[in-house]
Amino acid sequence: MESQNAFRIVNDTIYKYEFSFMILFDIDYDETDSLPMNEITRLRNALNVFPDGFVQLEARTDSRGGLEYNYDLATRRMEFAKDVFIQKGINENRFLEFIYGKTNPLADNKSPEGRQKNRSVLVTFERSVPLVQFSGRITDHETDQGIKGRVYIGTEFYQDSVDTNENGEFVVRLPETGSFSLEFFSPDYIKGREYYQFKEDADSLRQISLEPLKIGMTFSFDDMLFYPNTTILMEDYKHTLPRLYDMMHIAKNYRFEIQGHVHSPRRSPQREGTYFYDLSARRANMVYQYLVDRGIEPERLEWNAYSNYQMVFPGARTEMQMRRNRRVVIKVLEPLEPQTSNY
Repeated sequence: MESQNAFRIVNDTIYKYEFSFMILFDIDYDETDSLPMNEITRLRNALNVFPDGFVQLEARTDSRGGLEYNYDLATRRMEFAKDVFIQKGINENRFLEFIYGKTNPLADNKSPEGRQKNRSVLVTFERSVPLVQFSGRITDHETDQGIKGRVYIGTEFYQDSVDTNENGEFVVRLPETGSFSLEFFSPDYIKGREYYQFKEDADSLRQISLEPLKIGMTFSFDDMLFYPNTTILMEDYKHTLPRLYDMMHIAKNYRFEIQGHVHSPRRSPQREGTYFYDLSARRANMVYQYLVDRGIEPERLEWNAYSNYQMVFPGARTEMQMRRNRRVVIKVLEPLEPQTSNY
C-alpha cells in the first residue's frame, strides 16, 4: 500500500512511513489462514535493519453489528496479528496498537470491497528519528565576521532552509541519527553541499569558515544528474534546480558558466558535431533555460558543452560512477557591479 504522507513531524520527532500491508479477515472471524507471508518477512527484516523502526497496528471491522461487539472482534483480530508476528521473531515492544472496531473505517462500507478492506489489521512500518535543535555560525575565513545568507538542510526525510542573522548565526533542527546535507548561499560566499552525521560532526559545524567567491571556483551540484542519453534530471534529483535558482538569485553580483557533461568512456574526445558533444550542450542549455525562464538575467549566464572532456570517472564501472559523469557543473566567471541585497 502507498502512504499519502511520506513523513510527519510530531514533538521534535520525525515519523517516516516506509511501507504497509493488510491482514484480511472473513465476516465475524478473528483468525485467518490467508497471511501475506512475504510482507511479514519483509517487516521482520526491516525491523532488524532499522533499530528506530516500529510497527503500527490498526484493527478494524466492517459496519455490521454493534459498537461493543465490533470493538471486541477488532481486539481479537489485533491479538491474532500480534501472535503471528511474535511467532515470526518480531518483538512485541516494537508494536504501536490502535483498535478502532467499526469506527474510523478505511473504506466506504457500502460496497463489498470496502467492507472487506475494513475487516482487517493494517500493518504499517515506520521509523522514528529524534530531531535535535542545533546552533551554528558561518563566518569569513580571514576576518571571522559573520555572513548573512541562507543555510539549506537536506535529510532523507525532508528539505529545509533558514536565513543566518547579521552575525552569521543560524538555528536548525537536525536528525539525531542518519546523515544530512548542509550548504550555504550568500551574495559573496557559497558553501557547496556536504554530508554529515550529527553525533560525529556537530562540533565542526558550530563555526563554518568560508572564503569569498573567486573567479574559477566551481560547484559540481553533484546531485544534478541525468538519465542516460537525455536532458531529463533523474527523479531523485529534481530538487536540485530550485536550489540552483536560489544560489543564482542570492549571488546576484556574479556571472556564471553552466557546463554540460556526459558519460562517454573509452572514446576519443567527442568534438562539436558529435552526438555526445551535442548531448552535453543540450544539458547545459536546459539548465540555462530553466534559470532564465524564472528571472535570472541572461547576461549573468553562459552555457557550454564539455562533452566527455572532464569525466569524474573516466573508467566508470558502477552505475553511481556513470551517473556522476552525467552532470552539470557551475563555474564562477567574474564579479559584477554590486547590487542591493537582502542578505
